[in-house]
Amino acid sequence: MPVSLRRVLSLALFAALVACSGSMGGSATPAAAGQQLQSTDSVGAALDTAPEAGGGRLAFKRLAIRPDAGAPPIIINFVSDGVAQANVPCISCVSGVSSGDDVGLTGPTSYIPNGATWQYSISFTDVFYKGKCTVAWAITSGAKKIDSFSASFNVTGAGYALYGLDRSRPSYHGGATLTGRVTCGKSKPSLQIPLHFQ
Repeated sequence: MPVSLRRVLSLALFAALVACSGSMGGSATPAAAGQQLQSTDSVGAALDTAPEAGGGRLAFKRLAIRPDAGAPPIIINFVSDGVAQANVPCISCVSGVSSGDDVGLTGPTSYIPNGATWQYSISFTDVFYKGKCTVAWAITSGAKKIDSFSASFNVTGAGYALYGLDRSRPSYHGGATLTGRVTCGKSKPSLQIPLHFQ
């Protein structure tokens, strides 16, 4: 009997959480690991049509990976942003790190002042995919697209990638959501973080 009661309480708690999650505001919550955005929503559409932007920087670190059965080919690591700077992102570039397995990024700052040029970065782990990958970013506020951009490149084996792209500030003020997505074959993992434009 206690097992049945516990199960009923668990189901009731689950139903309450689902009901609350549908009514809570705020679009700046991270997507679940590996969640794919639907192209029918405004964010998915902005990512699907993000124009190719030039001038990005790719850094890749090869790793000896033996994937478990059922492992996804691509796993997104993070999406970040900050003031545009030369020579980042980079791998094995932090002085004094003992293993040499380190990364350099611009300082993460999601508050974007007037007149700033910003760098948007995305990182993913390539477990076993070989071929063309596209990284894309969309900046949105609700259903409004503020900006979107992308870059494509080939990966040749297991490791992790960092891609950074400088972007002029859009003429927008207020809160927004930055969504980063990696598309490698059929894999399309994505993450979201909040931004605020001065």
